[in-house]
This record gives sequence, structure tokens and C-alpha cells, in this order.
Amino acid sequence: MKKVILPSLAWTAGLSLLIALILHLGGDFPDLRSYVQPRLGVGVLVFLIVSLGLFSVFDKAFLKKFFPWAAVLPILWMATFTWAYGFASLPEKKHLGDYYVLGGVAFGLPYVYLTITEKINQRLPKLRFLWELIAGLFAFFMTICPFIYIGYYILFGGEMDMFAMMAVRSTHMKEIHDFLATMGSPVRIIGAVFAFLFVLAVSFTFVHSMVKAARGMKSPLRGTSKGYLIGLGVLFVLFFGGFYRQIIHVFPITIVRTMDSKGSEFQLLQKLTDNLDKNVKKMTFVDPGAGITEGTHIVIIGESANRDHMKVFNPSYPENTTPWLSFVANTPDFALGYMAYSNFPNTLMSLSYAMTSANQYNDKSFADVVSMVDVAKAAGYRTDWISFHNRSSLSSAGVTMIAERSDGSYWEKNYDGYTLEVLKKLPPAKKRVIFINIDGSHYTYLARVPIDKRDELGIPSSDPYHDYDLTIAYDDEVIRDIFEYAKKNLNLQTMVYFSDHGENMEHYHTASPFYYDMVHIPFFVYLSPSYQAAHPGLMPALKSHEHQVFTNDLAFDTVTGIWDAKTNYYNPEYDFSSPKYSLNMDNARTMEGKHKISDDSFLKK
Repeated sequence: MKKVILPSLAWTAGLSLLIALILHLGGDFPDLRSYVQPRLGVGVLVFLIVSLGLFSVFDKAFLKKFFPWAAVLPILWMATFTWAYGFASLPEKKHLGDYYVLGGVAFGLPYVYLTITEKINQRLPKLRFLWELIAGLFAFFMTICPFIYIGYYILFGGEMDMFAMMAVRSTHMKEIHDFLATMGSPVRIIGAVFAFLFVLAVSFTFVHSMVKAARGMKSPLRGTSKGYLIGLGVLFVLFFGGFYRQIIHVFPITIVRTMDSKGSEFQLLQKLTDNLDKNVKKMTFVDPGAGITEGTHIVIIGESANRDHMKVFNPSYPENTTPWLSFVANTPDFALGYMAYSNFPNTLMSLSYAMTSANQYNDKSFADVVSMVDVAKAAGYRTDWISFHNRSSLSSAGVTMIAERSDGSYWEKNYDGYTLEVLKKLPPAKKRVIFINIDGSHYTYLARVPIDKRDELGIPSSDPYHDYDLTIAYDDEVIRDIFEYAKKNLNLQTMVYFSDHGENMEHYHTASPFYYDMVHIPFFVYLSPSYQAAHPGLMPALKSHEHQVFTNDLAFDTVTGIWDAKTNYYNPEYDFSSPKYSLNMDNARTMEGKHKISDDSFLKK
């Protein structure tokens, strides 16, 4: 027993002390109390159990010979996440112990695999190739995952989380192309492809060399008695069972499982399709005699527009990116939200809240909401949705599904300025609501602006954010043209504009890392003189709230309130146009309520 217990204790103690020293150097584990985490304790225990199992069953020479192969994957995983949670100061460092548990279990897998391989070579030689292929694919998966984690951090400066994975799931080829064009130079793309193929080749070479080194080896067991064989069987069950138990609790499988778990944001979004029709049947109007007046009401949804780059919201900004909006901002017919924020820094989550009666403050599930489109239709108005985005590939959830509930939906592959051509083709209607989801300032920025327009927008090449500011200036013109056409031809009554989220000039828009300029958005409301005469309380309330905080998950209450289409899903405290509007710096939130708006460092400048 001394030959088993003492080496196991020495190995476990030595490795634990080494890891503790490394973590201490990282700074996130400064004292003994910081190590008192249950998962770290479980990691030490698993190291000890694995050591006892290996030393009990396998021959010492066998363990020593294949130690280099057995150590590769544990070192890769443990080093990656020791760096992430001990040196890079990424959140959720309490999960670090999970990766040590995985490392401990993974250390024993090559020994178990080679033992099975020996039996296959003796009894089922035809399965050797398939068995080696499976092992190669497994080695590739286990090798590439840490590199994906590190690569995401290098690109975005944060960890890949559920919301990043949701964006990956809901993406399409055009977005992939734009992402690569923006984030990756040709050198980076070629390097990524080369790295992928290199890891694939190394993984299969790794497995093949290990199997080749094991050919003709003597029995790896310390003995051949029945007890050793039973021990080997137990060890197999523990190793494979333990590995499966642990791999589903670490990156990336844990993220996918969280997305698909009951009650997750991803699942709740998918419930929209199943429940909207049912919820619409429960919808009633607070004042059945009121409603949207005859004429056209337009809701423009921007994309990645950051109000910090719009001179009308930020007068000190050096470039005049909003000449039209700056001109009309001080007229009696316009009210601006100078402190508007997005509820989340990606489109999927942000607009799923903005376009429905769910928000960060009312705790409503997506299974219990109605959409802005539903309200307009139920009030008896034709609804049209014009989008310059691709239909989302995220089935039965999100913005695309809401858009398709309109009487007409138009998915254009063109510049935002083409909106006028679509408006001219709409069927006539005396009472209508038009939703326009522009391409806005989504990367790649230059691709959003027609070539012949770029020199006309007045953005100098010396502007460090030239390409992005071009998109802001271009959409100022686009919104101006929509406004003027609708006033002249469509009996425009109201127009509301807000963006889905903002943009950070280095990290774009992600949940991790999060920066407040990712949720800085523009917001304005136009009311025609006739509409103001019919609803005399609206504009004074809007003007009084111009410098009060607003988050776009309250767009549903605000827009339906402006329309005077108030339902049992409406709350005046969330309506920017209501005297009862109650959002302020004490209660305003973003990122699903996780961050206070009052913590925005930009407010202190």
C-alpha cells in the first residue's frame, strides 16, 4: 500500500502547491481565504483519487512511459483557465476548480484508452482505424476549445459567454462575412485557417504516435489476478463517467447547456412564437374608444448607433454627423432623449425586449408578452415591416419572428436609402404603422454607405472614426428623407427613432467585455402639429423628460402610449410620454438589470 498511497499523496500535494503558487502570483488569490472554495477542494480530491486509481491498477513503467501524452491536455486546459481566472481577472473565478477536476480526470484517460486499444488490437483489429479516428477527433475537440476561448479574449478582451454563443447561433453567412471583414485582416484569417488545420493535424499525429508507442507493449496492469481486472473495470467506469460528468460543466458545453436549459434567455426567446398568439387573445384596450388616429406612424429602429458620435446629442463632438437632426431638434415638434440607453449590447436581446411588453423592471417572461406589432394590428391598423437585415436564422424567436407578424414584411438587400423606394410600393392604407429596421452603423462600416455618398457627407478623412461617423451622417440623411417623404405623401402623424444598441470603437458590442458606450443610443420622437392638437399632453411630457434616463426596453410602453393604443400590457410608469414616467438614475438598469446606469463613467465627464 505504501507504493500506492505515498506516491499519490506526494503527487497530489506537490501539484496542488505548484498551482497555488502560480495563482498567488496572478494576484486574484492573494491569501489563504481566497483558496477556500469548494470547487478547488474538489479538484484536489479528484487529483488524489485519480492518482490512487492509476498507481493501484497500472504498472509503474507504463505510467512513466506515457506520462508526456497524459499530461498534454490537462496542462492545456488548466493553464488556459488558470490564466483566465487567476491572471486575466475574468469573472466567475469560482469555476476554476471545475477545470482542475477536468484536468485530473483527463490525465487518466490516455492510460484507459491505451488499455482498451490493446484489447482491440488483439481481438477486433478491424476496429483499430475507427477507434483511432474517434480518439483523434476527441483530441482535436479537447485541444481547439481552449484556443477558441483564448482567441475570443484576444479579439474582444473578455470571455465568451452565453450571449456571445447566442449571437453565434443566430448568425448567418452575411454577418460572418462582415465580421471577418471587420475583425480579421487577410493575415489573421489565413492564420486562423492555418491554426485550425495545424491543430487538427497535431491532434491526429498525437493519437497515432501514442498508439504506435504502445504497440507490442506488455500488459499495462500491475497484476493479472481477478482483483486487478475488477479494479480496472471500476477504473474505466469512474474515468469515463467522471469525464462525461465534468465536461458538461465546463466551456463550451456548459454554455450550450445553459442556453438550452429550461427558463434560459435562449429558451424564453423561443417561446415567443408559441405564446404570442395566445397572449394577444388576452389583450384588451384600456380605452377602446381611443387608438391610433388616421394617418401614418413610423418606428425606425437603428443599428449600432452610438449617440456619443452624434453632434445633436453630444455638442462637443468635432464632426457634424447630424446636420438634419440638429436643425429640427429644437423645434416644437421634436423631443429627444439625451440620456437614452440600450437594455443590452446585442440585437437579439435588446430588440426582443424593446419590441415586446417585457422589460428589465416588470419581471415579465417572454412567454407572457405581446409585441408592438400585435398592438397595432389589434387596434385595426395595417402594419408593414421594412428591414435591411437578413432574416435571422434563429428559428421561432426574436426580431424576425415579430417582424413576420406584420401584414407585410420587406427584406431588402440594399442601402438604407432604398427605404423610399419601398415606401412608394406599399399598398394604400388610411391608418397604418410602418416599422423600419435600418442597417445603420453595423460593421463593416463603409459597406453601409454608398460609394457616391461618402464624399458628400462632410466627414473628413482625418477623423479617427471616419468610417463609423460616415454611417451616422448617412443615416441622418436617410431619416430626413423618410420623414420628408412621409410628411408629404403618407400623412405622417408620429415618428419614433431609437437604436438597438450602441458601439464601442475597439470592442464593438458584446456582453463580455462590457463598456457603457455599447449601450449609448439615440432616441427621438416627432409629433405632427395636428397630432399634438389632438393629444395636447404628449409633447409637454416628452419635452419634460428629455434629460431623464430612458432604456429602450421601455419602447413598447412609450410607443403604444404615444399611439394612444394602451392595453392591459401597458404601464404608464414605463412610458416616456406619460406624466407618470418614473425611470430615474436610482432605478435605471442595463444588461438585464445587472448594471446600474448611474455607474456609467461617461456621466462623470
